[in-house]
Order: sequence, then structure tokens, then C-alpha cells
Amino acid sequence: MTLRNQLVLASSLAVLTAAWMAHARLVDAGDLDVGFLAVGPAGMKIRGSAPSLKANEQDKKIKVTVPVTNLETGIKLRNKHLRRYLEADKFPNATLVVGRGKLKFPEGEQSVEARATGDFTLHGVTKPLAFTYRAKRTGSDYHVQALADIDIRNFKVEVPCYLGVCVEPNIKLKVKFKLREAAD
Repeated sequence: MTLRNQLVLASSLAVLTAAWMAHARLVDAGDLDVGFLAVGPAGMKIRGSAPSLKANEQDKKIKVTVPVTNLETGIKLRNKHLRRYLEADKFPNATLVVGRGKLKFPEGEQSVEARATGDFTLHGVTKPLAFTYRAKRTGSDYHVQALADIDIRNFKVEVPCYLGVCVEPNIKLKVKFKLREAAD
């Protein structure tokens, strides 16, 4: 094989590999952290978390699912009230679905920061949700951190109150997870 043919073959393989990587399906690779912040009067802050999150790609859409049935706020009674307000038994998950084409994916060992909008479902109600995110690529992994604010009233969730003290309806959300390229 001549040097020219070797170069053509190597270039073709590089293009095919890049095309495959650009279209490789993304699957959950763990490394998760889910948090939320609710504020109330007199500087009250309620920080919460979720112990699980699932993220994957199907039909060229990234879907992130967080079970609301086990949200934690640090106080058992408050956890119980939160689950009641969210009707967690009836609506066990919060989901965000974003078309892959709406997201920016960094090249190897680089990062990207951007904004996007997806369909967010909470309490059985789906609305568009704008969010900011940062994605860093390491090998075949994408390390993602995203931030968003929601008004729970838009999702038909009653504003939580206890003994006359109510939290603000605007909640800050933060998620961190890792996606990995997988062959179909």
C-alpha cells in the first residue's frame, strides 16, 4: 500500500470515527448529585437532595429522571410534607427531556457552557424549562452540571406552608451527572 493510500485510509477512518462518535447514543454513567433550594421568610433556607437520578438518550432526546418519592430535606416530617405537596405517590418522577440537537457537546478534553430549553414535567404537568449547563468531555464521558429555576405554581403544586410559614414558590434546581457514549 502506498503512502498516499495509507493517508487516504487513515483520513477516512478518522472521519468515520468522528461521525460515529457524534452519533453514539449516550447512557447514564453515574456520578450524580441532585439538589434544590427553597427559601422562606426571615432568611429561612431549605436545602434538599435526591439520592438518585437516571439520564440517557433515546430517539435523539436526552431524558433526565429524578424520583421525587425519596427527596430529602434533613427533617423527616418536612420530607413527608414535601412528598404530600408533590403527590409523589401519584407523580413519582420529575423529568427533563431535551432534543440532542439543542445541546452543545464539547470535543475531547474540553468544556462548553450554554443555555438550552427542554420539556420539564413535575406533578404531571409539562412546561418548557430554560436552563444553563456546563459539560466537560473526558474520553467518551460527558460530565454535566445544570442549573434552573422553577415556579412550582406553574406545575400545579400548592406552595408549601407549615404553621403559617410558607416558602417562596420559586425553587432553584441543580443537577450533576455523567453521560457516556455507547455503541448501539
